[in-house]
Amino acid sequence: MKKIGLLSLVLIALQNISVAQTSFDVNIGGGAWTAVCTPFMVENRMVWNPYCAATSHLGFGMKTVLNSHLTIGIGVRGHLLAENSSYRTKMEGKYGSDGTYWVSIGGFRYEYDDDDDRIQEEMFINWNEQDGSFEKIVGKKEGSTDYALVSVPFKLGYQIGKFNPNFGVEYNYRVGIDKNVGELHSVGFTTGLRFDLNDKFAFSTDFYSGVTKDMTHKGTLYYGRREDENPEKVEIRDFSWRSYRVEFSVHYKFGGSTAN
Repeated sequence: MKKIGLLSLVLIALQNISVAQTSFDVNIGGGAWTAVCTPFMVENRMVWNPYCAATSHLGFGMKTVLNSHLTIGIGVRGHLLAENSSYRTKMEGKYGSDGTYWVSIGGFRYEYDDDDDRIQEEMFINWNEQDGSFEKIVGKKEGSTDYALVSVPFKLGYQIGKFNPNFGVEYNYRVGIDKNVGELHSVGFTTGLRFDLNDKFAFSTDFYSGVTKDMTHKGTLYYGRREDENPEKVEIRDFSWRSYRVEFSVHYKFGGSTAN
């Protein structure tokens, strides 16, 4: 009986310590996001359309400090992602008579100097050739809609005074607002740094890196000219896009108490 009673007292004490070092918060903030094409280089030429769009979010979170330093955090956030033309991608390159090579990527243009001005060739990608569409640009629909996103991050961290560097995994559920692009379920890594100013306010910055794919398109790489009857077909490969976000948040803490 004495052993059982002592064990109960220990469990109650541990529970009280845990509750005393747990804080809840509402948080609001914003940042930027992009989607990166993998592989984004073909024959040393860039395919990805580099573009970032704005984000905003409102969420709820919980952080518990264990053993004075180890922390566990979990939360739920609702995000608004502005339309992002990094999904709207093409690759089409030409050598000019002056020896300058340029690559058109979406609405961008990159130039490369070449010492041999006798080179006259083009390189381009036809997207989704397997279904006969022969598109020059992919991601038109994906790149022209805002998105609603719900994220659920789970993080482990280490408390160093008021600072809390952390790392974990995050689940995302995303849908298009202006256009139907289907439901997107994705998982990625998240890392960040939180600063607990006092018992009421904290600030944090977070970076999300997608592991699962947002979308995949099959593209056929050609050398020649689009108007040629038989341009040289080099290869067929899959191109995938993954999303990334960086965000800054302000937290208002309530309920329980913290060790900060």
